[in-house]
This record gives sequence, structure tokens and C-alpha cells, in this order.
Amino acid sequence: MTTQQTHDQDQRELEALRFSARAARAITTLEMQRKTITREYGERIKKIRALILILQQRESIGQLGIDGIDSVEISPELKRLIHNPVGDLT
Repeated sequence: MTTQQTHDQDQRELEALRFSARAARAITTLEMQRKTITREYGERIKKIRALILILQQRESIGQLGIDGIDSVEISPELKRLIHNPVGDLT
């Protein structure tokens, strides 16, 4: 094997190692993104469940029947979340 061939082989090996490292970083990025999204799903579920609980409590004391949904103050953010629970998740 000539010096040039050895150099070319070393370059190809180095390129493969760099590509492997890039692939490993891609996996790490995906895993971090998945964890972030999972946390966000959990937060959204918690907010919606809290609203359900409030509505159930109002209904159990008879207030929901009198005032309807107006008996509960629902933020614009929560309304958007209820209408589009997976919005803005990528």
C-alpha cells in the first residue's frame, strides 16, 4: 500500500468516524426533544384535568347548572389548549 493509499484510507476512516459522531448527536437531540415534548404533554394534561375538576365541583354544588360555563373563568391560553391540545408541539 502506498503512502497516498494509506492517507486516503485514513481520510475515509476519519470521515466515517465524524459521521458516526454526528449520528450519535442526532440521537441525543431527538431524545432531548422527546423528553421536552413529554413534559409539555404532561403539563397540558394537568391543566385540562384541573379545569375538568373545577367544572365537576361546580356541577356537584349546582352552580354549573345555574351559570353554565360562565361560572368558571377560563384563560384564553386554556381555551386554545382545549380546542387544539397538540398545537405548537413539534
